Amino acid sequence: MRLSRRAAGAAESATLRLSAELARRRRAGADIVNLLEGEADLPVPEKVKAAASRALAAGRTRYCPSSGLPELRAAIAAKLRHDNGVRASADGVLVTNGAKQAIYTALQTLCDPGDEVIVPSPYWVTFPEAVRLAGAKPVFVPAPGHDLDVDALGRALTSRTKAIILNTPNNPTGAVYSAVVLKDVAELARRRDLFIVADEAYEALVYDGREHVSVASISADAARRTVTVQTFSKTYSMTGLRVGYLAGEPDFVRAAARLHGHMTGNVCTVVQHAAAAALRLGPAYRARLRAVFERRRDLAYAAAGRVFDCLKPRGGFSVFADARRHLGGRFKDSAALSDHLLRRAHVAVVPGSACGMEGRLRISFSHSEKDIKEGFRRIEAAL
Repeated sequence: MRLSRRAAGAAESATLRLSAELARRRRAGADIVNLLEGEADLPVPEKVKAAASRALAAGRTRYCPSSGLPELRAAIAAKLRHDNGVRASADGVLVTNGAKQAIYTALQTLCDPGDEVIVPSPYWVTFPEAVRLAGAKPVFVPAPGHDLDVDALGRALTSRTKAIILNTPNNPTGAVYSAVVLKDVAELARRRDLFIVADEAYEALVYDGREHVSVASISADAARRTVTVQTFSKTYSMTGLRVGYLAGEPDFVRAAARLHGHMTGNVCTVVQHAAAAALRLGPAYRARLRAVFERRRDLAYAAAGRVFDCLKPRGGFSVFADARRHLGGRFKDSAALSDHLLRRAHVAVVPGSACGMEGRLRISFSHSEKDIKEGFRRIEAAL
């Protein structure tokens, strides 16, 4: 049987592969500490679960518009205006099966074969493959620190460049890009007539009194050329419920919705009612969430500093640890080191090579303080 070149050439998601291996080892009886996934161990908020139960009891289980429930799209637009300062309307919102589908749909809508998309590196593992699946070429620009080198972004542009992927708060580095840098990126996009795909999955998880800034809030021109992607997964612990969204100019969203309508009927109707309830939880809930993960960030960063070099994450769920002092002897690269930690220390982490930067490890602090302490204790003992 001959498969398409697209399917045959697509790389497996490194994080999904590692998650499957972690689950396999646990089924076999291994005691694995999970510092792998960006998935909070907190429960779905009670009001969100209650809204899902009410929707089920009321029989709200039928098809709904493919673009999403009108009331949810209106609530998302209101959230974007109020919380993010993004000019948004309900007809400029498309509800998707998580942020991953939103990014895929955005790139499918934007790109033609031969186009190029700028991907700052290190990156979330799905970005390059989503670009390639759209027929375009990812162009990597190093961005290992807390801010982007906008001049380097500019030097990477060609006549074929169509878009820049912007991920803040950043997975895996924990960078939270400043308004000054975002203004420079928006100006670069204006001068070169580029789109910006802004992945803001971790927007609620910023620490040390910082604020997340949406690039679409910078100016009317930035709003016009930016596709903002957000999700309910990280802020509301709704990872398995699979609901996210993209927002942009209504003409763009209508085009994206035409593709979306052939990829899926609609996001689970019951879950959309739950998502609407999540948006009503308000700022007090998000402040409590930040406090929980800021404590975990502090714990993980202090523990990581005993065995690795690393910058203190300003947002997100992970420490991006520089492990190069441990490489070149027993471990030739980050994949070999992460494999050793899984097999010998029974700790699951992501090798930096999966994120486009060799010599690093992505270590999640999304699970309990007990797991963080035990995971780093094992790592330290194994090294």
